[in-house]
Amino acid sequence: MNLLMQVSLFSEDFIKLSEFYRDLFDLAEVESLRSDVFRGYMSGEVMIGFSAIAAYEMLGLDERKAGENDQTAFTFKCATKEELDTCLEQGLAKGGSLVKEQFVTYYGWYMAVIRDPDGNAIRLACTDP
Repeated sequence: MNLLMQVSLFSEDFIKLSEFYRDLFDLAEVESLRSDVFRGYMSGEVMIGFSAIAAYEMLGLDERKAGENDQTAFTFKCATKEELDTCLEQGLAKGGSLVKEQFVTYYGWYMAVIRDPDGNAIRLACTDP
């Protein structure tokens, strides 16, 4: 069985972006992978990687163009509605921006949507409101 191992974000200021996620979600860094073009943090069993723009060329990928709409949305699970509300407040205080205030989805989750400082979408979800 193949399981998701890592999700990566590319950023002009990948260190600042990685610190946004580290601080907001209390993620532990995989220090053995730290380099001048990469930071990695664990979220459960999945690593969130933050790469410098130079990594596009290293991987043989075409650089993402600004304004191409959302291509990725992270979803982070919060244990309670209160935890979600606190996480939302902290995310906005750390430079994130609000996309959609807290709401209940058609499938019963309590959710809010923000963007990180680079504009990537983040869904905060409580699956047992």
